[in-house]
Amino acid sequence: MPWSVGEGPFSMAESPKKPGMFRRFVQLTHPYRAPLRGVYALYLLNAILNLLPAFSLRYYFDLVVDPQPVTLFGIVLDPSGTLEAPRERMIASGIYFASMCFLILSANLVGVWMWRLGTRVSQRFILDIKLRIHHHLHKLSISFFDKSRSGDLMSRTVGDVEQMEHMIRQSFNILYGFIHLTITPLLMIGMSPWLFLATLVPVPVIYWSLRRIRLRLRPMYREMREQQAVIGATIQENISGIREVRAFNREAGMRRTYGKASIAYTRTVNDSMKVFSVNHQILYGIRDFAMILVGVVGGLMVVGGFGGVTLGVVVAFIPLLNRFFDPIGQLVNFYDVLQRGLASTERVFAFLDLEPEGKDLPHAHHVDFKKGEVVFEDVCFSYDPVTPVLKNISLHVNPGETVAIVGATGSGKSTLISLLLRFYEPTSGRVCIDGHDIRRIAYSSVSRSIGIVFQETFLFHGTMADNIGFSRDNASMEDIRDAARQARIADEIESLPDQYDTLVGERGLTLSGGQRQRIAIARLILKDPTLVILDEATSAVDTRTERDIQESLEEITRERTTFIIAHRLSTVRRADRIVVLDHGQIVEQGTHESLLAENGFYAELLRHNEIFPGG
Repeated sequence: MPWSVGEGPFSMAESPKKPGMFRRFVQLTHPYRAPLRGVYALYLLNAILNLLPAFSLRYYFDLVVDPQPVTLFGIVLDPSGTLEAPRERMIASGIYFASMCFLILSANLVGVWMWRLGTRVSQRFILDIKLRIHHHLHKLSISFFDKSRSGDLMSRTVGDVEQMEHMIRQSFNILYGFIHLTITPLLMIGMSPWLFLATLVPVPVIYWSLRRIRLRLRPMYREMREQQAVIGATIQENISGIREVRAFNREAGMRRTYGKASIAYTRTVNDSMKVFSVNHQILYGIRDFAMILVGVVGGLMVVGGFGGVTLGVVVAFIPLLNRFFDPIGQLVNFYDVLQRGLASTERVFAFLDLEPEGKDLPHAHHVDFKKGEVVFEDVCFSYDPVTPVLKNISLHVNPGETVAIVGATGSGKSTLISLLLRFYEPTSGRVCIDGHDIRRIAYSSVSRSIGIVFQETFLFHGTMADNIGFSRDNASMEDIRDAARQARIADEIESLPDQYDTLVGERGLTLSGGQRQRIAIARLILKDPTLVILDEATSAVDTRTERDIQESLEEITRERTTFIIAHRLSTVRRADRIVVLDHGQIVEQGTHESLLAENGFYAELLRHNEIFPGG
């Protein structure tokens, strides 16, 4: 049953949180402080250069168009006697135009450099976030993935990071706007404090609008990100489970589930736009109102000779007015981006704060296991506090011994092997390899020493060679071919047009079950582990293929400690010892013949075909 928004392992009520999200975000930027300072300096320079043309209009009009004495930074400029003739004014206009063209070109060149450096820094930062998330993803326990939906994971690891990236890019624009918002009022006050006061009349309305957006949009955007996660998870389940959907005629039900999630998302988007659109248009209306107000008030001051306002001051005030109000409009737009980005940042931090259940202890060390001795010491395990799965398991497996684990469905066979692989940690007791408690050993040492063929083989989208070579870094093609030959899959691969370069479809669905398992066996052979686990390794093959695979498995398991979970009697009979599980407990041990002779639980299961159905 699909989860509703806010449920599951990522529930905001249950996800671990740490205070100071903004402080944590800033801390992540510390390695980029030097290039960020360079970006900020370029934005400051570009903002000043872009203000100068508008500011200079006052002096062009008052010195050239309508010559009169003006003050520039305390210096009185009197054009009388030098710019009275039309010819002199035309020359001065040409010089002014050329100098402004050069200034604008310089500002644009700085802007190109500014954008490129800003993009490079932001992309490096986002790359760091992506790598942190991917690294953390691989540290989380298998139990986490058992409870998680892949669509939700995709939403957090891809969609939320994209929102953060957008927020960072837009933050540079808002920095540019803040620079204008700081410098422009100083220039306007320097020209006419009274006219600047007229500009401030609509500011209280702008403050109210910004406050309204801040309070109402952020929870909406958080809800939207949660709903997007549900939509993504639903689509992923529809794709992954398309065979089951078709087989059980559940298309209509899946459409309803997707429709409900999509309708909820659409409603939230519409609600957020109701808030954003009204406030957005208020700001544009306020800017136009301020422009008319300044033009009329300034014109009256020129006519009345009040406050020393000249035609040049009014002409310069109009473009500066836009430089003053545009950043406020950008701030409103940025609030939209910021609230989305903060909601995504909160979700990303909630993910990074998830503690791996089976993480290495602080002083975990590396061990190169050579013998392959395995000991389960009074091991208990449960997935939840109520239902025990394994109870007081004690088992000693000698180096090189082959042990078959059998039992009815749900008896705990796969769970027992999962503890050896450190997919889960025992609730109590311990698991040892070569005398070392594996909880005190680095997980990489454990996984490097164990090779496994799962009942359901997962193949990655790539070539045949990629999938076989997956188990060992930098495996040569010759090694891959040797492994394929030992797994009895080489002939089939080499009969293909592209041979080992043949692309495997997603999850290997274009291959038969037997082909997928033989590729998995080739991986095992290539890894050359100390311990071998075969989880139903021949369950998906016919008898003839099984015989071929058994020959290759006998070679790879020779002198290696081997655990076999099998539903075929032919596989179990070759084991040195059979361990029988029932309801999470070991009830019998021995060879096939000795267990039959005891006529106990194993013999009873065998008579009723409960452990080897059809086998």
